[in-house]
Amino acid sequence: MWNKIKLIIWLIILLAVAYFVSMNTSPSVSVNILPTLKTPEIPLALVIIVSIIIGAVLILLFAITDWIAYKIDRMKLSRKLKQNEKELEKCRQELQKKEEEIKKLEGEVEILKNEKNITVKTEEKEE
Repeated sequence: MWNKIKLIIWLIILLAVAYFVSMNTSPSVSVNILPTLKTPEIPLALVIIVSIIIGAVLILLFAITDWIAYKIDRMKLSRKLKQNEKELEKCRQELQKKEEEIKKLEGEVEILKNEKNITVKTEEKEE
């Protein structure tokens, strides 16, 4: 939806520029590029069109650099996410091994208790 709105706005801007250019075809102007460099007399419409093209190219260059920076950041974050997922899986496996080891040791403790006839009393907390 947002793309359609932007397209409509750009079309309105282009129509306004086209109307302005069509109204200013007859005057000819000389543009000072540098203090010593001056263009010959050219139609004002051509000056307007060239200015718009130069502006569009500059905007495109800025947009492309932002887009490239965005893609680079996205790739870095994607790599970091994969690395963190691997580390998380590794931690889960370690946790599972530790839990299995605890169960094994608890079983050995029970066996030793039974062999030695040891009873363990647990104190109950009073409320």
